[in-house]
Amino acid sequence: MIALVLSSRPLQAPQYLPETISFQNQAPEKVDPMNVTSYEQLVQKLKGYEPKMILVLNSDLTESAYKWIPEVMSYLTKGDQTLFILPKSEMDYYHLQIVIGELVKEIQWTGQIRLLGANLTFQEVADQLSGKERDQKKGESVPNAPDEMDELSILLGATQRDEGRKGHVVTLTGPGSSGQTTLALYHVPFLAELNPDKEFLMVDINDDKKDLVAATDSQNYRLHYFKPAFQKKSLEEIEMKYHVPYKKLPNLKVISAVQDQHQWSPNEIVMFLEKVRNEFDMIFFDMGELVLTQNAKIRLMMESNEVIVIVRPDSFSLNRTLRYMNVLEKLKSKVLISHYDANYASKSEIEKYLGLPIFGVMPYERGIIPKQTTTDLLQPSKQMQKAFAEYKWEMDVKVSQKKKKLWIASF
Repeated sequence: MIALVLSSRPLQAPQYLPETISFQNQAPEKVDPMNVTSYEQLVQKLKGYEPKMILVLNSDLTESAYKWIPEVMSYLTKGDQTLFILPKSEMDYYHLQIVIGELVKEIQWTGQIRLLGANLTFQEVADQLSGKERDQKKGESVPNAPDEMDELSILLGATQRDEGRKGHVVTLTGPGSSGQTTLALYHVPFLAELNPDKEFLMVDINDDKKDLVAATDSQNYRLHYFKPAFQKKSLEEIEMKYHVPYKKLPNLKVISAVQDQHQWSPNEIVMFLEKVRNEFDMIFFDMGELVLTQNAKIRLMMESNEVIVIVRPDSFSLNRTLRYMNVLEKLKSKVLISHYDANYASKSEIEKYLGLPIFGVMPYERGIIPKQTTTDLLQPSKQMQKAFAEYKWEMDVKVSQKKKKLWIASF
């Protein structure tokens, strides 16, 4: 196997590539690394060789990704050839995701393309190129399954959700500190109390702030405990352990999917959704800040029935949301305005500015967040309950109770 590495430093090729590679779970092959120091040299070598692997360090390129990616892919005509791209930063990772997503719609290729993480060490790159992951717990190498080799291709493959599944998946996201966790802690228990015949699950997948897990005392109920079942693809056979944070709400459960010891793949997200959709009526993911640098979280939003983007009515929050509009507009995205004050900006003005439908508002109130962490059930005020009554979930669910009559949103 010849492997081309585009790097301005010739000595880097052997460091990135192990001596032998078990490529896509096939028998190990001898690797003959070939370093090229310019894009022109890479194209020249591609014309004379048929490497199974090409690694491009994007920091060493001056050409636009819109130009060089389709040009390189045009030389990859065999199904076992893969282009690996190493971004120079997390922002570069996001930019490359957008470029590849747009190119997928315009051109077709038979090769594979995979975007590696930013700021990886030589060993981490070598592990990913060889199709192996490091088991942090045992220190052993675990081979990836064939369909997990190319997560970005799977991610951009427009896989359709099975609309017949039972559970309704909602992802809560938005600019940092907009109120995703606050909404989850007030509104989801409120829904569970109004709908005792339905099962609700809250999933904390916010890697930056584990507030949902802390507020519900769910630290010991972690999804990564079931990692062996994910690897064996036998998740449906496992009885997961969820936390019931409130005794009066046995139909509300919580689990932590915070990636402190395990990086989720898009395939694992799909496996988890297939299981919980059969166990719960509504599944809420507290994804936290809207930062599109993880394939798994992008896949989560793609698989969700609704993506609720929570924004504050200020320029920072609104403009940060606009940065991701080319992704959000392709999803089932709606906007929920937190800290809402009609005297500052109207719902119609914000809707026109963002170009996304308004799902509802969450009024601003002092003292909405307790000064101390508590596992007690948070009771929404009358003003908040009034706002909740206007939420229109895309399923039959009671959203308000008034004078013993239930208002039902059915869409």
